[in-house]
Amino acid sequence: MRLSWRPATVFALALLSAWLGPARAQQQPENIPWENSMAIAQKMAMGLLERQTGSKGLPLASFAIEVDLNLDGMPEIFAYRYAPGCDGANCGNYLFVLEGDSYHEVLGDIPGARLVPQDKIALSPFKRNGFLEIQSDRMTIAWDGTRYVDASTFPASSLDGAAFVEACQKNGSGQQADSAPAACQCQLNRFQQIDLKQADLDSYAASLGENFEYPTGEKGEAWVVLSKTAEDVVTGCDVAIGKSQWPPAYFNHGDQPQQKLDFGAFLDACPKQDFILTNHKTGTPDRVLALCGCLAREIPTYGVGQEGLDLVAQYYRDEVSDAEIEAQDADLLAAHDKASEACLSQFPAK
Repeated sequence: MRLSWRPATVFALALLSAWLGPARAQQQPENIPWENSMAIAQKMAMGLLERQTGSKGLPLASFAIEVDLNLDGMPEIFAYRYAPGCDGANCGNYLFVLEGDSYHEVLGDIPGARLVPQDKIALSPFKRNGFLEIQSDRMTIAWDGTRYVDASTFPASSLDGAAFVEACQKNGSGQQADSAPAACQCQLNRFQQIDLKQADLDSYAASLGENFEYPTGEKGEAWVVLSKTAEDVVTGCDVAIGKSQWPPAYFNHGDQPQQKLDFGAFLDACPKQDFILTNHKTGTPDRVLALCGCLAREIPTYGVGQEGLDLVAQYYRDEVSDAEIEAQDADLLAAHDKASEACLSQFPAK
């Protein structure tokens, strides 16, 4: 069994090290937070893959990992289901994204995506429509609002960027003098790739100078959208040239060292809880599963070990009372409540 995790670990570190809080993951020996994250993803993926493929269980050499593609603190699930001579029908690569009430598999419409080897999959430095693009072999795939598609199918624009490049280099935006030309050209290229209009580029270029009057009213709302688009382009270019990384979503994690845990009992019991299912932020089995995955990630950050996690599972199954938990671990329910508050505060709207 140990061997089946090795390709997953290599793939996960190669794919995600720049994006999923590597410093936090590497603060402890053996990357225990990584291993816990992968264990949670594998448990969650089993049910999602069974629903998607009709096949139960995960064969040896299959794996799943969490990857936060929209950087909202609630990761998506990438899974690989092994099958000898896989033809991509009920095996290969899967990506599950929580959208609205349900997890949706978002690679199925891309020809050949199921069969791309993991060493040919990488995250792009750039976002589109709120999600990081993905390099899938020779194809860049991008989010269209509901799924990943071939990025080459999106429209592009041809811009007169002379005024922008001049304003960008003069502004500097924190760039070293020798790197500003490359960064500004990168931004112009990216603006064209995402089909930015000339008027928007000119407006953004003007904002880089002095005495810019920020729009108000309806034009102000459009300016907020443009500013966010430009901010994502600037960050993407900074990542591409090695200047920075995408910042992870703010999350009020606990600060205690984690232990390597078995999450099976917890993730079996948690989604069956009426008080979780009826919360106004959940309401559907898939949203409950996502929240339970978050709880499984967060509870260990408050120093909860295997005994405590199993005790919470017993509590969910009505096998122990509040008083009995308090008698065994006076801090456990408080840790659970802090994790719940952190997860619900970040949980996406329907």
